[in-house]
Amino acid sequence: MKIFLAFSFVVLLVFTACERIVINRGYTVYLSDFSKIAIGKDTAQSVFSDFGSPTMRSSVRKKDGEYSWYYISKKMEKNGFLDPKVIDQRTIVVTFGGDGIVRSVKESTYEKPVPIVKEKTKTEGKTGGFVRETFGGLGKYMKKYLDKGK
Repeated sequence: MKIFLAFSFVVLLVFTACERIVINRGYTVYLSDFSKIAIGKDTAQSVFSDFGSPTMRSSVRKKDGEYSWYYISKKMEKNGFLDPKVIDQRTIVVTFGGDGIVRSVKESTYEKPVPIVKEKTKTEGKTGGFVRETFGGLGKYMKKYLDKGK
């Protein structure tokens, strides 16, 4: 009986580890919601009041002061221990003039989403092994201790 329970537990564990999980990220984007924005009348403040903070804002303004807000939603699927796969990604781009009035509202869907870069930015600093990192600071304390004895 104990063997049967242990076997059942292992089988249950294996099958739950392979369960398909759907992950939703970002703002839930529906163009129909954003169609309520009156182009030429609504301002950045009214869009913010209706839809909240955008997922991303353009960091550089054009010469005429034009800038954009991006409301992004992404739906991913994860199977077991495998990396998540993007199923759907939608972006609503709200563009404002230099005066803060809405110029356009566009939807963008990506068949191929922007890939995630797994490279890391190299930082400057100390390089050394475990011993150096652990005992490297003792030198400055030993110097203070030895200087006090003089």
